[in-house]
Amino acid sequence: MWHPTLIAEALFAIANIFSSLRLISLFTANSHLGPLQISLGRMVLDILKFLFIYCLVLLAFANGLNQLYFYYETTAAEEPNNCKGIRCERQNNAFSTLFETLQSLFWSIFGLLNLYVTNVKARHEFTEFVGATMFGTYNIISLVVLLNMLIAMMNNSYQLIADHADIEWKFARTKLWMSYFDEGGTLPPPFNIVPSPKSVWYLLMWLHTRLCVRVQTHGEDSHKCENLREFTLAAAVWFGSLNLL
Repeated sequence: MWHPTLIAEALFAIANIFSSLRLISLFTANSHLGPLQISLGRMVLDILKFLFIYCLVLLAFANGLNQLYFYYETTAAEEPNNCKGIRCERQNNAFSTLFETLQSLFWSIFGLLNLYVTNVKARHEFTEFVGATMFGTYNIISLVVLLNMLIAMMNNSYQLIADHADIEWKFARTKLWMSYFDEGGTLPPPFNIVPSPKSVWYLLMWLHTRLCVRVQTHGEDSHKCENLREFTLAAAVWFGSLNLL
């Protein structure tokens, strides 16, 4: 299950998604797509706020349904085609474990879970009724209340950007332009994780600035700061020459 090749393939697939989505940042340069890209960024914040509330609701109902149904867990041999779980053609054991319950409730938002998963093999009609009621209540809260709340939040964020679309877009475009003037990495990934002479040069200059300020703050002899400056600059020139090689 955790074979290195499988993990590498999965990570490479995820990296392909992010590398393709990276092109969205270039939309900022366009006057028509720029405001939409800014609105999308604001909506991501709304989604994160929504997920916090949704996760609490999801965990609450998952605990309840798992507590009700974990007694009725069956083995794969007892199920059709020896398949156990909600990914089977005949879904079963949807609430047998907490992890399986969380998956079941999540996919039920998209209508991928059937109501018969609340049935049990034993003739316990009351358990089935309570389970179906809890399952229905969860869908009402998540689909009718929380989902519409998310849509309202996203609509509000979009409207805020649309009311000042030109100003927001010009600021975002300027930020994109300024990013090309910032100091970036000398080496491309993944080699940028290895410290280069340029990185050491930046470190020495930072130490020089910090230590000189501390010496001057405490009113110590300025010769110490001067000697430190000469040493730092000499080391910086040496590492800078290595960087040019």
